[in-house]
Amino acid sequence: MNGQPHPSHVAGPSNGIPASSSSGRGIRVPTVHEALPYTPFTSIIHFSPAESIPPPLAIPTPSPSYFGDNPEVIKAKETLAQLSAGASNAQEASERCQRTLRDVQKLLDPQHLTQFAFKRNVRPAHSQGQPPRQQQSNARPPQLSSFARMVLETNQVSYRYLTPESPEPQASSEADDRIHINGNGVPPTLNLPTPQSRGSSNGHAAPYIEQLPNGSQGSRLQAVVVRDLLTPAQRAEYQVIEESDTMSGARDATPSRARDNAFINAHRSVSVDQKQKGDLAVQNLHNLLSAILDAEDQMPTGASDPVPAQITAVITTRETDDGLKIVLQHQTQRQLEASVQKVTSNARLDDIDVESLMRVQKLCESAVSEVETLSLQVGEEWSEQDVEEWLQRVTLAERGITAARTLMRIMGAGAHVKELQSEDFLRAVLAAIRAVLEGCIVPVVEDRPSKHEKIRGVKEEAPSNPTFVTASMHQAHLKTLMHATTKTLRTLGDFLLSTELDESSLSGVESFCTLLIFTENASMDRDSVLGVQDFELTRRCAMDVLAKDFAKYTEQRQTILDSLLMSLDKLPAAKQSARQYKLPDSKPIQLVSALLMRLVQTSATHAGEATKGKTKAVEDDEDADGEEDSDDEDDETVIKVASKKKSHDRPGDLLAVVKPLHDAAQHNASYIVKILLQRALSSSKSSDEPYRKLLDIFTEDFLNVLSSSDWPCAEMMLRSLVSNLISMVEGPKSTSPARTLGLELLGTIATGILDLQRNAVNAARSLNLDESENAKHIAGLVEQLDSGDLEASSLVAFDGPYRSVVEYLQARGLDDAQLRSATGYHVMQWAFLLSGGREGSIDSDTGGTPKLSKDLQSSLRNMILNLHWLEDNHDYPTPSTSQGRLAAMVITLSSTLCKAFNRILSVLIMSMTHEQPKVKSRALKSVLTVLEKDPTILDRHEYVLQTIYRCANDASPLVRDSALMLIADCVKLQPELDMKVYGRVIDRTRDSSSGVRRRAMKFLKDLYLGKQTAKMRSAIADAIIARTNDTEEPIIDLARQIMEEIWFLPLLGCKLDGDEAVSARLRYAAQALLMIRTVEVSEATASVLESLIKQLITKSKTPSAHLAVCKNFVRVLSDGMIDMSEIDGSLTQSSILCCLAVFARACPIVFTAAQLERLGPYTQDLAKQDDLDVYRSAIIILRYAMPHQSDLKPQFLKQLQTALMTSIPKLPKSELHVVVPCLWTIDNKLGSRDRMVTFVISAVRNIHAMRETDFAQQPQATTTKVSRLMLIVGHFGKVYDFEANLAKFKESLPSLDFSSVAAMFVDVLCPLTKPKQPVDVRQPAIEAVAMICQTSPKLLLRQDVVQAFEIVFGEHNALLEEALLVGLEGFFSAGEVNEKSDDVPELGSGIASGHERLGKTYVATDQDGASTSIARRFLPQILRLALSAEAELSLVASKIIISVNRQGLVHPKESGPALVALETCPNVAIADMAFTEHKAQHTKHESYFDKEYMRAVQQAFEYQRDVIGSMVGFIGQPPAAKMHLTWDVLKSGKAQVRKKFLTNLAGKLDFDAATLDPTHLAPTHLSFVRFCVENLAFFDYDRVEEILHLLEAMNKIFSVTGVAVAQLIDSEVLQLRVGPADSATADGDLAEASEVESTAALPDPARLLQLAVAAQTCSLIWTTRNFIRDLWNMKKHLNKPKSSAKESNKTPSRTSNAASLGEHYLKRIADIMAADATPDSQRAVCASFAELISTDNEVKVASEDEDNGDLEVGDDTPSESASRKSPSLPPSGGGRGRKRKSAGAGSTPRKKKRASSGRRKSGSAQLDEDEDGGWA
Repeated sequence: MNGQPHPSHVAGPSNGIPASSSSGRGIRVPTVHEALPYTPFTSIIHFSPAESIPPPLAIPTPSPSYFGDNPEVIKAKETLAQLSAGASNAQEASERCQRTLRDVQKLLDPQHLTQFAFKRNVRPAHSQGQPPRQQQSNARPPQLSSFARMVLETNQVSYRYLTPESPEPQASSEADDRIHINGNGVPPTLNLPTPQSRGSSNGHAAPYIEQLPNGSQGSRLQAVVVRDLLTPAQRAEYQVIEESDTMSGARDATPSRARDNAFINAHRSVSVDQKQKGDLAVQNLHNLLSAILDAEDQMPTGASDPVPAQITAVITTRETDDGLKIVLQHQTQRQLEASVQKVTSNARLDDIDVESLMRVQKLCESAVSEVETLSLQVGEEWSEQDVEEWLQRVTLAERGITAARTLMRIMGAGAHVKELQSEDFLRAVLAAIRAVLEGCIVPVVEDRPSKHEKIRGVKEEAPSNPTFVTASMHQAHLKTLMHATTKTLRTLGDFLLSTELDESSLSGVESFCTLLIFTENASMDRDSVLGVQDFELTRRCAMDVLAKDFAKYTEQRQTILDSLLMSLDKLPAAKQSARQYKLPDSKPIQLVSALLMRLVQTSATHAGEATKGKTKAVEDDEDADGEEDSDDEDDETVIKVASKKKSHDRPGDLLAVVKPLHDAAQHNASYIVKILLQRALSSSKSSDEPYRKLLDIFTEDFLNVLSSSDWPCAEMMLRSLVSNLISMVEGPKSTSPARTLGLELLGTIATGILDLQRNAVNAARSLNLDESENAKHIAGLVEQLDSGDLEASSLVAFDGPYRSVVEYLQARGLDDAQLRSATGYHVMQWAFLLSGGREGSIDSDTGGTPKLSKDLQSSLRNMILNLHWLEDNHDYPTPSTSQGRLAAMVITLSSTLCKAFNRILSVLIMSMTHEQPKVKSRALKSVLTVLEKDPTILDRHEYVLQTIYRCANDASPLVRDSALMLIADCVKLQPELDMKVYGRVIDRTRDSSSGVRRRAMKFLKDLYLGKQTAKMRSAIADAIIARTNDTEEPIIDLARQIMEEIWFLPLLGCKLDGDEAVSARLRYAAQALLMIRTVEVSEATASVLESLIKQLITKSKTPSAHLAVCKNFVRVLSDGMIDMSEIDGSLTQSSILCCLAVFARACPIVFTAAQLERLGPYTQDLAKQDDLDVYRSAIIILRYAMPHQSDLKPQFLKQLQTALMTSIPKLPKSELHVVVPCLWTIDNKLGSRDRMVTFVISAVRNIHAMRETDFAQQPQATTTKVSRLMLIVGHFGKVYDFEANLAKFKESLPSLDFSSVAAMFVDVLCPLTKPKQPVDVRQPAIEAVAMICQTSPKLLLRQDVVQAFEIVFGEHNALLEEALLVGLEGFFSAGEVNEKSDDVPELGSGIASGHERLGKTYVATDQDGASTSIARRFLPQILRLALSAEAELSLVASKIIISVNRQGLVHPKESGPALVALETCPNVAIADMAFTEHKAQHTKHESYFDKEYMRAVQQAFEYQRDVIGSMVGFIGQPPAAKMHLTWDVLKSGKAQVRKKFLTNLAGKLDFDAATLDPTHLAPTHLSFVRFCVENLAFFDYDRVEEILHLLEAMNKIFSVTGVAVAQLIDSEVLQLRVGPADSATADGDLAEASEVESTAALPDPARLLQLAVAAQTCSLIWTTRNFIRDLWNMKKHLNKPKSSAKESNKTPSRTSNAASLGEHYLKRIADIMAADATPDSQRAVCASFAELISTDNEVKVASEDEDNGDLEVGDDTPSESASRKSPSLPPSGGGRGRKRKSAGAGSTPRKKKRASSGRRKSGSAQLDEDEDGGWA
């Protein structure tokens, strides 16, 4: 209040106050400001009844308080001015004004007020005669403000004056003579009771009686406090203060050196109000200064004079270069600091004598200067004495730091006193802080227990670092010093705002603050001497100092930002140790992240508000009474000018106010982001520089606080980052690392946006809507955001989310600089959005904001200029914490960043189709992170899944692998997708990349276990089982493991008998159904499943348990064969029996006799094809299972034998190999084979009878009959051993002479193999002979058998060759010893019975001799058939070759080239077999294969040319070398062998142009070179040295052959001649060489063709050389004279544009090979090659309007100084390069120069002269 209430109900003289002078004027009523010192509102203006008023003391104050510049009074004046402004118009009175009025009314309620009775003084004699009204007229009533008038008019406060006539209270009679104001203005002492506690009986205080302003010495007022009588209990709470005590408090507060030292540490024993606290602080400081200065004065001047103890207790001396200097003792320095701090905090430093302050400054400066000379660093090898001395220095440093704090407090609070300011003091303070930080604190913080890096997994030992141990032992001293430094830094921050520092001082402050901020502390307390969080407090103080520097000194802002950003490399890259800045409502972040955001927010806050601690006072011009000092008048002038200027501003000026703030914040945010990105792009996550990892940490920090109301600029930082990242990803010139970086961070930011959306929805749901209308409003905004219906008008409304956030922050207190910056940023953003400004768009659609009322714009303008304006002028319910945070989320979700989510997602999805594999892969991973956060994106955007599917078929294995991973995660997020994707995943199990196959198999396993659909499970099982035949062992093992886990392990321990039999049978039935469906797919699947089961029951960890599972499977399947409904009603008996046949081959011992006897009926009838399938499966089961059953019934065996013998004539050839072994088993069980002997004798008789028959003349029936008979004899001869029945055979066939039954069979069959017989007869005869020889290998050595085989191979009849190869394949495989053949030997397979494996291995047999003989004799023919175009023949022949190699029957080099050629076969089965065997042979016989590789390459080329019909050296898309399997084999061996291979292969490219044969339509050598160079181009190299070696070899070839060809073309085709040199030009240059036409005849067509082919060949070599160099980034290695061994052994990396580079290369190769046979075309090829070899495309001369930065790098060309090494063809679409000048001669003399002009043409080729007129 600025006015005193004027009671209208009291009139006359009783309403006045005696005049202030001896004149006759009346005494005017004092204003509120004048009366304020004498009221309970001495220093705190209360307007809330809830706030307590401190009780007064019955002690006279030492001196009157001066309220002119007291901060609290200034604040009160401003508040009253604002209330008066609100009360100026009663209709528009602010809500706050009304509320304050109600509070004042409560305070003025008479029932709660102490009654004051003022007795009027006796008038002077000369004024007693005046009438009362005249006296009143002489008094000037005060001018009331609007609010004061409102208080006066709305309150009734009764009071009266005590006249001499009226009776006075009893208390006043005692005090009449004592309570008065003496002439000196010091009230007399009173013996009044003083409460010992805060509260009093009635809660009211008695004011002090002091001299009124402008009052004369004779004018006195007497005041009496009217109180109720105290009860005895209340009286006991008071104590009596003696008059001497009260008088001591009334003494002059000026320090006096003579004052008794007892007052140095004087304290008040009672609570005092703020004014009295200030008085007490001043008095204490006076006393302390007195003692200090007295001690200084009493200090002896002589060095030898004794110093009294009372002086040394206060001060001491120290030695300096300038002599002895006096400093304060440590304890005294602390007391002085505490006293100065109390005085300055109460703004009472002006009450202290300046001279005393100056003297104590000198003392402090001595202590501060001492710090810089101290050595504070901890030593390594210190003795106890060294440690003690160091601790003393630490104590001195603490004293100096404390003194520095005192100096800054005095200089800061006395900034207006020139005598207290000194640059030397400031320089000393900054030097002391720096010395302590750099010399002690920072080294200790960075010290670790061990000087060695920690090794993960190694147990930590005791600290071994001596400095760490020493520092840890004296941790308390160091922490004390650090805490003192922390306080000093905090004081330094306040000092920056109160004074003006020069640039040099500011640089020093910024330097050591930056040092502190970037000092790396340990992540755990045990590794840090000073502790993690304790040091973080110091670091935060440094951050505050920098932030205050940034806020006040705008010219330093760029310097501060640069200093911070240039020091980022000092930050720890580990996330745990980096994030130590704890936040109240989110996870910890980096302190640097918080600092950068705070600086940006400070940039968005108005300059005046950014540095304020409190709002400045604004006084109304009308309230000035003319009695303020000049400083106040100056302040008022400034305020009035500002007010006038403000009154002229229009709401339309809001944009002019807010736009500079927004632009400054945007500029700083963009600058920070730009620097972070630039640094990150220059490093990688694996590099030593931390910038890449730091960018991730910064991004995560910004996302972490994105929902916080305290860090709103995080959205702007992220928005700038996203804008830059999108430009990087979509930029046409962006590199692959830049794109991958952008995609990774975009994915991270997108997930952060999704997190924010989810958190906002959850917060809205948990919000208590009944709490207030504001809660409902904010929750409604969240719903509108979610539906996309939020309007801009709702966002910027005065009662919208911005208002809630600002009120929430203001309620938390704007004294916090961080909250002030956040509030300023929110208000700026609010105003910027309202004024129609555009944010930094990320390709978003931002329309104009609706035009709102001018009042809102005006309000926002006021809020920008004064952050307290809102709370001062508008009443608003304080938002709760949940409401404030949710409102902040609404603001962020409506920002440009969050609106750009769809744009970010679009960029990620489009990048999935990028041409660079790494970019695709990174985009897939980023999309995955987004989908993990919000799986519903797949429903909203169907194209996302389609794009992922396309990536699964991408050319790059990296992309395919990432796509599979993404598909797997999509299925986890949306399980219903599994039916759509499993087919695509199955396709990837056949991928060329083992990594992709492995991931696909694991994914299929998850799909299998997660879905119950039989069809899908069966398809998955089939795909995984097929991988057990993979070429790589890890894949095979994985397939077996998966099948074991999904088929067998779940059933372990599951029994078909017992309490859980029903559920167990159901589980087995379901699994059996899957097996049946899987076996139905193909016979290959059944074979692989058989192998899998064998592995499980023999090599698994629990073979017996797996065998039990198999037994249960057989039981269920056998029961299902009878009643198919037990498994599935849709099954057939054929499918069930096929599955049982797999178990019979894999583990026949699990069958029982009863189960086998069930199969009897299925062997009886063969009327239909379905019956044949059932029949075949039943026979297979019986064949394999019967040998293991001893309790089969003889009757069953006889019936089965009869049925089988009856069906033999009807069976096709494919079934005989099953039936005959089964009959052999039955005969062994029955113990008799007479029926079989009779049956075979009958067949042999019939064949022998027809031995002379010319079957070509016989009907087909006869041919069919004899063919069947021969097959029957062959199968029985292969399976049965009839030697025991030799006599019976001789008896039955007397016409034949034989010594063995097998020989007799061959005697009968061989005549039918002769060429005179038709093929239909010869084929079964050859098959029968081959089968019989498998049992009797020595028959293969017979002349007639060998001759028959030779005839077959010689005739090249495919049918006969196939029959023979099938028989030989059976023979060789029977003799092969394989580690996998550990099962029961096949019956009748030719293996000598009775010998165990060991005997078979080491005992020589007929098999060994026959195998070696046949292999050596017929291997060339077998190789020929293996490399033939017949698929079946090639497959069987390849198997024979592999078997021969495994048995070591021939030298590896004989079949090695064929294996290499077969590795290029399009048939995957053949190529895989050849690769496996080649790899095994290469491992064993690397030296032999080494010598044969060039012959192998030649054979592979011929195989591709003659059989496959393709002479290119690559396959597939992306291109892969046809010989990639060969290269994979070489990579498994020695590096030296690979280098030799590359050298030899490069040598094969060379040729002699004179002997080159170009007569073929496709010249052989040219085609061979193309095949070789394309293979070389697409090999997957493992080492840099291999590529360098290859490039060097190609260079050597080209430097000789290429130059020779170019010279031949120049002389013979282009007909160039060199004339004599002309004279020198005027410039001294050589004469230009010119061309002359030759009269010689053109070369003949054959020669021209030969040279054209030579040019093509050289172009192929050089183009490939350049392609390899560019593909593998070899330029940096080629430029080095000699690469180090470390670099040479590195794995090379492909360039980022490998795909496009490969396409360009293949196009160039096709262009080179496209030349036709016309002379013009041939001459064009020659001219192009000549141009190519003379042009350096590395130096492309740009035109005048071309930008040098856009020059493309082409192919380089060897200079002519190196024998004119050949260049490559110019890149397509590229411009002409600059011609080289010949520098010397190689193998060919340099041509002479001759003068010529113009240009010459040759064919269609045109050669330009270079600038010098010469040619190269």
